[in-house]
Amino acid sequence: MDDIDIKICELLEENGRLSHEEISKILHISRPAVHQRVSKLEKKGVIKGYRCIVDWGQAGQRIKALIMVKFKCQNYNETARTILAIDIPNVMILECQRLAGEWCMMLKLRVSAPEDITKLIDAIVQIPEIRETSTTFILSTIYENGIQEI
Repeated sequence: MDDIDIKICELLEENGRLSHEEISKILHISRPAVHQRVSKLEKKGVIKGYRCIVDWGQAGQRIKALIMVKFKCQNYNETARTILAIDIPNVMILECQRLAGEWCMMLKLRVSAPEDITKLIDAIVQIPEIRETSTTFILSTIYENGIQEI
């Protein structure tokens, strides 16, 4: 990767909807050169995908939370799959992180109402391996590009 590839990645990370034409004007290189470079970056796996920033409050899922989970089990992946298979309406598990330290797992989720979190926790603690949970509500998030989600 050279400086131009890095700049292309930075531009697309800031705004994944930029056209190759717009990038070519910003970087003062041809549109076919941008297309070729972006294609190579995608094939190499440097560019993993493109994303959309959604106002989840407008979509009715304004609340975000973290649930820390402790469990004792023989097979971490099996227990994780069991937790991720829990289907509660209006609950979106965004991430499941395996942790080292006091807690075994952290779930990041988005819900419509606090009682949705209660339903999820009630389902999680029914799993025999689960020892403890702790929930923290996320008040706001500030992204690298300066966008703040409240």
